[in-house]
Amino acid sequence: MRTLTTVVKDEYVELLDKAISNSRMYSSRSEFLKDAVREKLEKLIKFNEETADIRVGARKLAALAKARGWDGSLITREEKEKAHQELLKKKGFI
Repeated sequence: MRTLTTVVKDEYVELLDKAISNSRMYSSRSEFLKDAVREKLEKLIKFNEETADIRVGARKLAALAKARGWDGSLITREEKEKAHQELLKKKGFI
């Protein structure tokens, strides 16, 4: 185990102490902070896994597009506007 030290504004410490006292869910700041760190770490891990999946999917999509003739360049503003207009028309907005 390792010790982490951080500096927190006094107002946050006071709010944390009140919240811990009122909820009676934690016996100390340390217990609360350990739980909060675990929770945030789990979210970060999940986010990293999801973004890795997105990057893999984007690479596959780019490879497919290149196989179908895409040169890798971005579309122009005019092409983007034309695609928007076509989609709006298709969906019945114009």
